[in-house]
Amino acid sequence: MPGKILGIDINTDSVTAVQVEGGLRGYSITDWSRVVIEETGGLDAALTALSEQMDLIADTCISAISGVYVSYRNLQMPFKDRKKISQTIAFTIETMLPFPIQDVLVDFAVVDQSDQSEILAATVRRAHISEYLALLQSHGIDPDLVDVSGVPTGLWLLNQPDIPDDGLLLQMGRKHIIMVLYLNRRISLVRLLHFGDGAESVDQGETPVTNHRQSAAPEHLKGAFRALCTDVHNTLHGFQSQIKKTARPERAFITGSGSLYPQTESLLEEFLEIPVERLNVARDARVHIEEEIAQVWEPGLMDGALALALRDSKKGPGFNFRAGEFEITKKNMMLWGEIRKVAVFLIVIACLVAAYFGVDYYLLKKQYRMLEKQITDIYRSTFPDAKRIQDPVNQMKVKIREIKQSALSFPGMGGDQKVIDLVRDISLRIPETLDVTVASMVVDQEAVKIKGETDTFNTVDTVKRNLEPSAYFREVTISSANLDRSGKRVQFEMKLQRKK
Repeated sequence: MPGKILGIDINTDSVTAVQVEGGLRGYSITDWSRVVIEETGGLDAALTALSEQMDLIADTCISAISGVYVSYRNLQMPFKDRKKISQTIAFTIETMLPFPIQDVLVDFAVVDQSDQSEILAATVRRAHISEYLALLQSHGIDPDLVDVSGVPTGLWLLNQPDIPDDGLLLQMGRKHIIMVLYLNRRISLVRLLHFGDGAESVDQGETPVTNHRQSAAPEHLKGAFRALCTDVHNTLHGFQSQIKKTARPERAFITGSGSLYPQTESLLEEFLEIPVERLNVARDARVHIEEEIAQVWEPGLMDGALALALRDSKKGPGFNFRAGEFEITKKNMMLWGEIRKVAVFLIVIACLVAAYFGVDYYLLKKQYRMLEKQITDIYRSTFPDAKRIQDPVNQMKVKIREIKQSALSFPGMGGDQKVIDLVRDISLRIPETLDVTVASMVVDQEAVKIKGETDTFNTVDTVKRNLEPSAYFREVTISSANLDRSGKRVQFEMKLQRKK
Protein backbone atom coordinates (compact mmCIF):
# COMPACT_ATOMS: atom_id res chain seq x y z
CA MET A 1 0.00 0.00 0.00
CA PRO A 2 1.88 3.12 -1.18
CA GLY A 3 1.89 6.56 0.42
CA LYS A 4 1.21 7.65 3.96
CA ILE A 5 -1.07 5.42 6.02
CA LEU A 6 -2.60 6.53 9.32
CA GLY A 7 -3.89 4.04 11.89
CA ILE A 8 -6.08 5.46 14.68
CA ASP A 9 -7.08 3.10 17.50
CA ILE A 10 -9.76 4.31 19.91
CA ASN A 11 -10.64 2.47 23.11
CA THR A 12 -12.13 3.45 26.45
CA ASP A 13 -8.75 4.54 27.87
CA SER A 14 -6.98 6.43 25.11
CA VAL A 15 -6.55 7.36 21.47
CA THR A 16 -3.38 6.15 19.75
CA ALA A 17 -2.23 6.98 16.25
CA VAL A 18 0.65 5.71 14.11
CA GLN A 19 1.60 7.01 10.69
CA VAL A 20 3.69 4.86 8.36
CA GLU A 21 5.16 5.46 4.92
CA GLY A 22 4.52 2.51 2.62
CA GLY A 23 6.87 1.54 -0.19
CA LEU A 24 8.34 -1.36 -2.11
CA ARG A 25 10.59 -2.32 0.80
CA GLY A 26 7.90 -2.22 3.47
CA TYR A 27 6.80 0.40 5.97
CA SER A 28 8.64 3.12 7.87
CA ILE A 29 7.14 4.59 11.04
CA THR A 30 7.18 8.36 10.50
CA ASP A 31 5.06 9.65 13.41
CA TRP A 32 3.09 8.41 16.39
CA SER A 33 1.28 9.68 19.47
CA ARG A 34 -1.00 8.61 22.33
CA VAL A 35 -3.51 10.73 24.26
CA VAL A 36 -5.35 9.54 27.36
CA ILE A 37 -9.11 10.13 27.26
CA GLU A 38 -10.02 12.20 30.31
CA GLU A 39 -13.49 12.45 31.83
CA THR A 40 -13.55 16.18 31.08
CA GLY A 41 -13.61 16.71 27.33
CA GLY A 42 -13.75 13.03 26.46
CA LEU A 43 -12.89 11.82 22.97
CA ASP A 44 -13.33 15.26 21.37
CA ALA A 45 -10.65 16.82 23.60
CA ALA A 46 -8.38 13.81 23.08
CA LEU A 47 -8.62 14.14 19.28
CA THR A 48 -7.87 17.86 19.56
CA ALA A 49 -4.75 17.10 21.60
CA LEU A 50 -3.77 14.36 19.13
CA SER A 51 -4.02 16.73 16.15
CA GLU A 52 -1.74 19.19 17.97
CA GLN A 53 0.89 16.52 18.61
CA MET A 54 1.14 14.98 15.12
CA ASP A 55 0.18 15.41 11.48
CA LEU A 56 -3.05 13.49 10.83
CA ILE A 57 -3.04 14.02 7.05
CA ALA A 58 -2.48 10.76 5.15
CA ASP A 59 -3.29 9.10 1.84
CA THR A 60 -5.14 6.28 3.63
CA CYS A 61 -6.71 6.29 7.08
CA ILE A 62 -7.82 3.15 8.92
CA SER A 63 -9.54 3.57 12.27
CA ALA A 64 -11.05 1.36 14.97
CA ILE A 65 -13.90 1.95 17.38
CA SER A 66 -13.91 0.75 20.96
CA GLY A 67 -15.17 -2.81 21.45
CA VAL A 68 -17.53 -1.50 24.14
CA TYR A 69 -19.97 -0.46 21.39
CA VAL A 70 -19.85 -3.76 19.49
CA SER A 71 -21.64 -7.04 20.17
CA TYR A 72 -20.68 -10.41 18.67
CA ARG A 73 -22.59 -13.55 17.73
CA ASN A 74 -21.30 -16.93 16.52
CA LEU A 75 -23.70 -18.30 13.90
CA GLN A 76 -24.05 -21.21 11.53
CA MET A 77 -25.54 -20.55 8.11
CA PRO A 78 -26.35 -22.99 5.26
CA PHE A 79 -24.50 -20.92 2.64
CA LYS A 80 -20.91 -20.76 1.50
CA ASP A 81 -21.27 -17.81 -0.84
CA ARG A 82 -20.39 -14.53 0.90
CA LYS A 83 -22.98 -12.62 -1.10
CA LYS A 84 -25.81 -14.88 0.11
CA ILE A 85 -24.52 -14.69 3.67
CA SER A 86 -24.41 -10.88 3.45
CA GLN A 87 -28.00 -10.78 2.15
CA THR A 88 -29.46 -13.02 4.87
CA ILE A 89 -27.34 -12.45 7.99
CA ALA A 90 -29.47 -9.50 9.16
CA PHE A 91 -32.59 -11.69 9.25
CA THR A 92 -30.71 -14.43 11.10
CA ILE A 93 -29.41 -12.11 13.79
CA GLU A 94 -32.55 -9.97 14.17
CA THR A 95 -34.15 -12.13 16.87
CA MET A 96 -30.96 -11.95 18.97
CA LEU A 97 -30.87 -8.16 19.23
CA PRO A 98 -32.59 -5.96 21.84
CA PHE A 99 -33.35 -3.24 19.26
CA PRO A 100 -34.64 -3.06 15.67
CA ILE A 101 -32.33 -4.49 13.01
CA GLN A 102 -32.58 -1.28 10.95
CA ASP A 103 -30.84 0.57 13.77
CA VAL A 104 -27.65 -1.49 13.49
CA LEU A 105 -24.86 -2.25 11.07
CA VAL A 106 -23.84 -5.89 10.69
CA ASP A 107 -20.55 -7.26 9.40
CA PHE A 108 -19.15 -10.77 9.58
CA ALA A 109 -16.08 -12.94 9.20
CA VAL A 110 -16.10 -16.54 8.01
CA VAL A 111 -14.64 -18.82 10.70
CA ASP A 112 -14.96 -22.16 8.93
CA GLN A 113 -16.76 -23.70 5.98
CA SER A 114 -17.71 -27.34 5.42
CA ASP A 115 -21.31 -28.35 4.75
CA GLN A 116 -22.30 -24.97 6.17
CA SER A 117 -20.56 -21.77 7.18
CA GLU A 118 -19.50 -20.85 10.69
CA ILE A 119 -19.83 -17.09 11.01
CA LEU A 120 -18.59 -14.54 13.53
CA ALA A 121 -21.00 -11.59 13.26
CA ALA A 122 -20.42 -8.14 14.76
CA THR A 123 -23.08 -5.45 15.20
CA VAL A 124 -22.91 -1.78 16.15
CA ARG A 125 -25.54 0.94 16.41
CA ARG A 126 -25.78 3.14 13.31
CA ALA A 127 -26.13 6.18 15.56
CA HIS A 128 -22.75 5.47 17.14
CA ILE A 129 -21.00 5.16 13.76
CA SER A 130 -22.67 8.39 12.61
CA GLU A 131 -21.47 10.27 15.71
CA TYR A 132 -18.04 8.66 15.49
CA LEU A 133 -17.46 9.64 11.83
CA ALA A 134 -18.82 13.16 12.40
CA LEU A 135 -16.42 13.64 15.30
CA LEU A 136 -13.42 12.37 13.32
CA GLN A 137 -14.34 14.49 10.29
CA SER A 138 -14.59 17.59 12.49
CA HIS A 139 -10.89 17.05 13.21
CA GLY A 140 -9.99 16.54 9.55
CA ILE A 141 -9.98 12.72 9.72
CA ASP A 142 -12.06 10.72 7.23
CA PRO A 143 -11.25 7.00 7.61
CA ASP A 144 -11.43 4.69 4.60
CA LEU A 145 -12.23 1.76 6.88
CA VAL A 146 -13.65 1.39 10.41
CA ASP A 147 -12.70 -1.79 12.29
CA VAL A 148 -13.00 -2.81 15.94
CA SER A 149 -10.16 -2.23 18.41
CA GLY A 150 -8.27 -5.46 19.05
CA VAL A 151 -9.31 -7.31 15.90
CA PRO A 152 -6.58 -5.85 13.61
CA THR A 153 -3.98 -6.85 16.20
CA GLY A 154 -5.38 -10.37 16.10
CA LEU A 155 -5.22 -10.39 12.29
CA TRP A 156 -1.58 -9.27 12.41
CA LEU A 157 -0.83 -12.06 14.91
CA LEU A 158 -2.27 -14.70 12.57
CA ASN A 159 0.30 -13.76 9.92
CA GLN A 160 3.27 -14.44 12.19
CA PRO A 161 5.12 -17.70 11.50
CA ASP A 162 6.16 -18.54 15.07
CA ILE A 163 2.75 -18.88 16.72
CA PRO A 164 0.71 -22.01 17.51
CA ASP A 165 -2.35 -22.82 15.39
CA ASP A 166 -4.68 -22.21 18.35
CA GLY A 167 -4.13 -19.23 20.61
CA LEU A 168 -5.60 -16.37 22.58
CA LEU A 169 -5.05 -12.61 22.33
CA LEU A 170 -5.88 -10.30 25.24
CA GLN A 171 -5.81 -6.58 24.43
CA MET A 172 -5.92 -5.20 27.96
CA GLY A 173 -7.15 -1.79 29.01
CA ARG A 174 -7.64 -0.45 32.50
CA LYS A 175 -11.33 -1.37 32.63
CA HIS A 176 -12.02 -3.59 29.62
CA ILE A 177 -10.26 -6.38 27.78
CA ILE A 178 -10.81 -7.50 24.20
CA MET A 179 -10.47 -11.28 24.06
CA VAL A 180 -9.73 -12.72 20.61
CA LEU A 181 -9.66 -16.52 20.23
CA TYR A 182 -8.23 -17.99 17.06
CA LEU A 183 -8.47 -21.65 15.99
CA ASN A 184 -6.63 -23.09 13.00
CA ARG A 185 -5.24 -19.59 12.42
CA ARG A 186 -8.68 -18.04 11.98
CA ILE A 187 -10.38 -15.64 14.38
CA SER A 188 -13.21 -17.67 15.88
CA LEU A 189 -14.39 -15.64 18.86
CA VAL A 190 -14.23 -12.01 19.99
CA ARG A 191 -15.61 -10.95 23.35
CA LEU A 192 -15.45 -7.92 25.63
CA LEU A 193 -14.50 -8.74 29.22
CA HIS A 194 -14.47 -6.46 32.24
CA PHE A 195 -11.35 -5.98 34.34
CA GLY A 196 -11.88 -6.00 38.13
CA ASP A 197 -11.83 -2.79 40.19
CA GLY A 198 -8.71 -4.05 41.94
CA ALA A 199 -6.65 -3.59 38.80
CA GLU A 200 -7.76 0.04 38.44
CA SER A 201 -5.94 1.01 41.65
CA VAL A 202 -2.65 0.59 39.81
CA ASP A 203 -1.87 3.22 37.15
CA GLN A 204 -1.26 0.51 34.59
CA GLY A 205 -1.27 2.83 31.60
CA GLU A 206 1.86 4.54 32.84
CA THR A 207 3.59 1.64 34.65
CA PRO A 208 6.64 0.47 32.69
CA VAL A 209 7.39 -3.21 32.23
CA THR A 210 10.22 -4.07 34.62
CA ASN A 211 12.31 -7.11 35.42
CA HIS A 212 10.41 -7.75 38.65
CA ARG A 213 8.10 -10.29 37.09
CA GLN A 214 8.63 -12.75 39.95
CA SER A 215 7.97 -10.23 42.77
CA ALA A 216 4.80 -10.78 44.75
CA ALA A 217 1.66 -9.05 43.47
CA PRO A 218 -0.81 -7.40 45.89
CA GLU A 219 -3.74 -9.62 46.87
CA HIS A 220 -6.36 -7.32 45.36
CA LEU A 221 -4.57 -7.51 42.00
CA LYS A 222 -4.30 -11.27 42.20
CA GLY A 223 -8.02 -11.32 42.83
CA ALA A 224 -8.66 -9.13 39.79
CA PHE A 225 -6.54 -11.34 37.51
CA ARG A 226 -8.08 -14.50 38.98
CA ALA A 227 -11.57 -13.14 38.20
CA LEU A 228 -10.48 -12.18 34.69
CA CYS A 229 -9.09 -15.63 33.96
CA THR A 230 -12.26 -17.20 35.35
CA ASP A 231 -14.24 -15.14 32.81
CA VAL A 232 -11.88 -16.31 30.06
CA HIS A 233 -12.34 -19.98 31.04
CA ASN A 234 -16.14 -19.58 31.26
CA THR A 235 -16.25 -17.86 27.86
CA LEU A 236 -14.20 -20.64 26.28
CA HIS A 237 -16.36 -23.31 27.91
CA GLY A 238 -19.57 -21.69 26.63
CA PHE A 239 -18.09 -21.36 23.15
CA GLN A 240 -17.09 -25.05 23.10
CA SER A 241 -20.60 -26.03 24.12
CA GLN A 242 -22.04 -23.97 21.29
CA ILE A 243 -19.80 -25.15 18.46
CA LYS A 244 -19.42 -28.72 19.78
CA LYS A 245 -15.65 -28.52 19.30
CA THR A 246 -12.59 -28.29 21.48
CA ALA A 247 -11.22 -24.77 21.97
CA ARG A 248 -7.96 -25.01 23.91
CA PRO A 249 -5.49 -22.21 23.16
CA GLU A 250 -1.84 -23.27 23.43
CA ARG A 251 -0.50 -19.82 24.19
CA ALA A 252 -1.83 -16.40 25.20
CA PHE A 253 -0.55 -13.10 23.78
CA ILE A 254 -1.04 -9.81 25.60
CA THR A 255 -0.88 -6.13 24.64
CA GLY A 256 -2.55 -2.87 25.63
CA SER A 257 -2.00 -0.44 28.50
CA GLY A 258 -3.21 -3.01 31.05
CA SER A 259 -0.44 -5.40 30.05
CA LEU A 260 2.26 -2.99 31.24
CA TYR A 261 1.81 -4.03 34.86
CA PRO A 262 5.01 -6.02 35.66
CA GLN A 263 3.29 -9.12 37.11
CA THR A 264 0.75 -9.45 34.27
CA GLU A 265 2.52 -12.36 32.56
CA SER A 266 3.13 -14.39 35.73
CA LEU A 267 -0.42 -13.87 37.03
CA LEU A 268 -2.02 -14.82 33.72
CA GLU A 269 0.21 -17.88 33.37
CA GLU A 270 -0.75 -18.93 36.89
CA PHE A 271 -4.50 -18.65 36.35
CA LEU A 272 -4.78 -19.51 32.63
CA GLU A 273 -2.27 -22.37 32.94
CA ILE A 274 -0.74 -21.66 29.52
CA PRO A 275 2.37 -19.70 28.46
CA VAL A 276 1.89 -15.94 28.09
CA GLU A 277 3.87 -13.73 25.70
CA ARG A 278 3.91 -9.97 25.13
CA LEU A 279 3.32 -8.74 21.59
CA ASN A 280 5.41 -6.24 19.67
CA VAL A 281 3.88 -5.45 16.29
CA ALA A 282 6.91 -3.29 15.44
CA ARG A 283 9.00 -6.47 15.19
CA ASP A 284 7.24 -7.17 11.88
CA ALA A 285 9.89 -7.79 9.24
CA ARG A 286 8.14 -5.30 6.94
CA VAL A 287 8.42 -2.46 9.47
CA HIS A 288 11.43 -0.15 9.72
CA ILE A 289 11.71 1.87 12.93
CA GLU A 290 14.35 4.53 13.48
CA GLU A 291 16.63 4.19 16.50
CA GLU A 292 15.36 7.39 18.14
CA ILE A 293 11.75 6.17 17.84
CA ALA A 294 12.64 2.64 18.99
CA GLN A 295 14.11 4.02 22.22
CA VAL A 296 10.76 5.52 23.32
CA TRP A 297 8.44 3.07 21.56
CA GLU A 298 6.13 1.18 23.94
CA PRO A 299 4.57 -1.84 22.15
CA GLY A 300 1.84 -2.30 24.74
CA LEU A 301 0.49 1.17 23.99
CA MET A 302 1.09 1.38 20.24
CA ASP A 303 0.45 -2.18 18.94
CA GLY A 304 -3.21 -1.54 18.11
CA ALA A 305 -2.62 1.60 16.04
CA LEU A 306 0.37 0.09 14.22
CA ALA A 307 -1.62 -3.07 13.41
CA LEU A 308 -4.32 -0.83 11.91
CA ALA A 309 -1.76 1.01 9.76
CA LEU A 310 -0.48 -2.35 8.47
CA ARG A 311 -4.00 -3.69 7.81
CA ASP A 312 -5.16 -4.05 4.21
CA SER A 313 -7.52 -1.15 3.45
CA LYS A 314 -9.62 -3.42 1.24
CA LYS A 315 -12.25 -5.69 2.74
CA GLY A 316 -10.11 -8.72 3.49
CA PRO A 317 -10.35 -10.38 6.93
CA GLY A 318 -11.75 -8.39 9.81
CA PHE A 319 -14.65 -5.96 10.03
CA ASN A 320 -15.55 -2.72 8.32
CA PHE A 321 -18.40 -0.52 9.55
CA ARG A 322 -17.80 2.10 6.88
CA ALA A 323 -20.79 0.56 5.14
CA GLY A 324 -24.38 1.33 4.16
CA GLU A 325 -25.04 5.06 4.26
CA PHE A 326 -21.53 5.55 5.68
CA GLU A 327 -19.77 3.88 2.75
CA ILE A 328 -17.56 5.96 0.48
CA THR A 329 -19.90 6.20 -2.52
CA LYS A 330 -19.15 4.91 -6.01
CA LYS A 331 -19.70 8.43 -7.32
CA ASN A 332 -16.80 9.62 -5.24
CA MET A 333 -14.78 6.61 -6.35
CA MET A 334 -15.51 7.42 -10.02
CA LEU A 335 -14.47 11.01 -9.39
CA TRP A 336 -11.26 9.78 -7.83
CA GLY A 337 -10.77 7.56 -10.87
CA GLU A 338 -11.02 10.55 -13.21
CA ILE A 339 -8.69 12.53 -10.97
CA ARG A 340 -6.18 9.68 -11.12
CA LYS A 341 -6.33 9.67 -14.95
CA VAL A 342 -5.68 13.41 -15.07
CA ALA A 343 -2.94 12.96 -12.50
CA VAL A 344 -1.26 10.30 -14.66
CA PHE A 345 -1.36 12.65 -17.67
CA LEU A 346 0.12 15.49 -15.63
CA ILE A 347 2.80 13.18 -14.28
CA VAL A 348 3.82 12.23 -17.83
CA ILE A 349 4.06 15.93 -18.77
CA ALA A 350 6.01 16.64 -15.60
CA CYS A 351 8.41 13.80 -16.39
CA LEU A 352 9.06 15.22 -19.85
CA VAL A 353 9.68 18.68 -18.43
CA ALA A 354 11.90 17.21 -15.73
CA ALA A 355 13.89 15.31 -18.37
CA TYR A 356 14.33 18.54 -20.36
CA PHE A 357 15.64 20.50 -17.42
CA GLY A 358 17.11 17.52 -15.63
CA VAL A 359 20.78 18.06 -16.44
CA ASP A 360 20.77 21.75 -15.48
CA TYR A 361 18.83 20.99 -12.32
CA TYR A 362 21.23 18.23 -11.36
CA LEU A 363 24.26 20.48 -11.81
CA LEU A 364 22.66 23.36 -9.92
CA LYS A 365 21.64 21.06 -7.12
CA LYS A 366 25.14 19.61 -6.94
CA GLN A 367 26.64 23.11 -6.83
CA TYR A 368 24.15 24.15 -4.18
CA ARG A 369 25.07 21.18 -2.01
CA MET A 370 28.77 21.98 -2.37
CA LEU A 371 28.18 25.60 -1.37
CA GLU A 372 25.99 24.52 1.53
CA LYS A 373 28.73 22.18 2.72
CA GLN A 374 31.34 24.93 2.41
CA ILE A 375 29.18 27.33 4.42
CA THR A 376 28.64 24.69 7.08
CA ASP A 377 32.38 23.96 7.24
CA ILE A 378 33.17 27.68 7.57
CA TYR A 379 30.61 28.02 10.34
CA ARG A 380 31.94 24.95 12.15
CA SER A 381 35.56 26.16 11.92
CA THR A 382 34.60 29.68 13.03
CA PHE A 383 32.42 28.52 15.89
CA PRO A 384 33.82 25.10 16.92
CA ASP A 385 31.66 25.01 20.04
CA ALA A 386 28.43 24.99 18.02
CA LYS A 387 26.59 21.71 18.55
CA ARG A 388 23.53 22.02 16.35
CA ILE A 389 23.80 23.45 12.84
CA GLN A 390 20.50 23.78 10.96
CA ASP A 391 20.71 27.11 9.10
CA PRO A 392 24.40 28.15 9.13
CA VAL A 393 23.84 31.46 7.28
CA ASN A 394 21.25 32.81 9.72
CA GLN A 395 23.08 31.31 12.70
CA MET A 396 26.28 33.07 11.58
CA LYS A 397 24.40 36.39 11.25
CA VAL A 398 23.15 36.03 14.81
CA LYS A 399 26.64 35.19 16.08
CA ILE A 400 28.18 38.19 14.27
CA ARG A 401 25.49 40.48 15.67
CA GLU A 402 26.20 39.21 19.17
CA ILE A 403 29.96 39.68 18.70
CA LYS A 404 29.46 43.22 17.36
CA GLN A 405 27.27 44.21 20.26
CA SER A 406 29.73 42.69 22.69
CA ALA A 407 32.68 44.39 21.00
CA LEU A 408 30.99 47.80 20.84
CA SER A 409 30.38 47.95 24.58
CA PHE A 410 33.02 49.37 26.96
CA PRO A 411 34.48 46.63 29.16
CA GLY A 412 33.12 47.11 32.64
CA MET A 413 30.81 49.98 31.64
CA GLY A 414 27.13 50.26 30.81
CA GLY A 415 25.87 49.02 27.48
CA ASP A 416 24.84 52.58 26.49
CA GLN A 417 28.51 53.63 25.95
CA LYS A 418 30.00 52.37 22.70
CA VAL A 419 33.58 52.26 21.47
CA ILE A 420 32.40 53.78 18.24
CA ASP A 421 31.09 56.85 20.14
CA LEU A 422 34.46 57.24 21.83
CA VAL A 423 36.39 57.04 18.54
CA ARG A 424 34.00 59.53 16.97
CA ASP A 425 34.54 62.02 19.82
CA ILE A 426 38.34 61.78 19.51
CA SER A 427 38.15 62.16 15.72
CA LEU A 428 35.99 65.28 15.94
CA ARG A 429 38.35 66.91 18.47
CA ILE A 430 41.40 66.53 16.21
CA PRO A 431 40.86 68.93 13.28
CA GLU A 432 41.67 67.75 9.78
CA THR A 433 44.01 70.76 9.39
CA LEU A 434 46.43 69.27 11.92
CA ASP A 435 49.14 66.97 10.55
CA VAL A 436 48.47 64.00 12.85
CA THR A 437 48.76 60.27 12.08
CA VAL A 438 47.45 57.78 14.70
CA ALA A 439 49.45 54.54 14.62
CA SER A 440 47.57 52.64 17.36
CA MET A 441 44.79 53.07 19.89
CA VAL A 442 44.25 50.77 22.90
CA VAL A 443 41.03 50.94 24.93
CA ASP A 444 40.79 49.31 28.34
CA GLN A 445 38.73 49.77 31.47
CA GLU A 446 40.90 52.61 32.81
CA ALA A 447 42.21 54.58 29.87
CA VAL A 448 42.70 55.04 26.15
CA LYS A 449 46.30 54.98 24.93
CA ILE A 450 47.16 56.64 21.62
CA LYS A 451 50.44 56.35 19.69
CA GLY A 452 51.15 58.44 16.62
CA GLU A 453 53.28 61.04 14.88
CA THR A 454 52.92 64.69 13.90
CA ASP A 455 54.94 67.54 12.47
CA THR A 456 55.83 69.58 15.61
CA PHE A 457 55.74 69.49 19.39
CA ASN A 458 53.22 72.35 19.32
CA THR A 459 50.80 70.12 17.39
CA VAL A 460 51.06 67.51 20.17
CA ASP A 461 50.11 70.18 22.73
CA THR A 462 47.24 71.31 20.52
CA VAL A 463 45.85 67.75 20.34
CA LYS A 464 46.08 67.47 24.16
CA ARG A 465 44.22 70.77 24.69
CA ASN A 466 41.47 69.74 22.23
CA LEU A 467 40.88 66.39 23.97
CA GLU A 468 40.79 67.70 27.55
CA PRO A 469 37.21 69.11 27.37
CA SER A 470 35.81 65.69 26.29
CA ALA A 471 33.02 64.27 28.47
CA TYR A 472 34.62 60.82 28.18
CA PHE A 473 37.95 61.68 29.87
CA ARG A 474 38.89 63.20 33.21
CA GLU A 475 42.59 63.70 32.43
CA VAL A 476 44.76 63.82 29.29
CA THR A 477 48.55 63.46 29.64
CA ILE A 478 51.42 63.30 27.14
CA SER A 479 53.42 60.18 28.06
CA SER A 480 56.26 60.95 25.61
CA ALA A 481 57.11 63.14 22.60
CA ASN A 482 60.42 62.66 20.70
CA LEU A 483 61.87 63.33 17.28
CA ASP A 484 62.12 60.31 15.06
CA ARG A 485 65.39 59.18 13.48
CA SER A 486 64.95 61.50 10.53
CA GLY A 487 64.59 64.46 12.86
CA LYS A 488 61.65 65.74 10.82
CA ARG A 489 58.66 64.09 12.61
CA VAL A 490 57.62 63.95 16.24
CA GLN A 491 56.55 60.57 17.67
CA PHE A 492 54.23 60.84 20.67
CA GLU A 493 52.30 58.73 23.16
CA MET A 494 49.23 60.08 24.93
CA LYS A 495 47.13 58.64 27.78
CA LEU A 496 43.46 59.63 28.14
CA GLN A 497 42.15 58.68 31.61
CA ARG A 498 38.48 57.55 31.33
CA LYS A 499 35.77 58.95 33.53
CA LYS A 500 34.02 56.48 35.83
